[in-house]
Amino acid sequence: MIKASFTSANGRYVSFSFEGHSEFDVKGKDIVCAAVSTLAQHTARVLAKRCGAIVEKEQARLNVQIPCPNDLSDLLVEELYESVEDIKSQYPRNLSVEVKVNEDRHTAVRS
Repeated sequence: MIKASFTSANGRYVSFSFEGHSEFDVKGKDIVCAAVSTLAQHTARVLAKRCGAIVEKEQARLNVQIPCPNDLSDLLVEELYESVEDIKSQYPRNLSVEVKVNEDRHTAVRS
């Protein structure tokens, strides 16, 4: 299963990560993996170029930190989140999504 995690603080997205494999099909035929990977990597690339995001890639893992979130970064990450939620609604066994909200030193998690 691919595990997607988004973190926001003070009303802004500050990071997101994707980890794992969808196990929908074999490598090269896995449409869930292809869709999620394309969305996440595209968003990470634009955030790095336009917003100074820090992108770390490893095998089956992508981590993006947004040190100075702004309106553009929020728009891009919100669109990524909504797109991933759409995929999750069609493939719930292959993708999980959580949002961590850090407000006033308290963390709430919604899945």
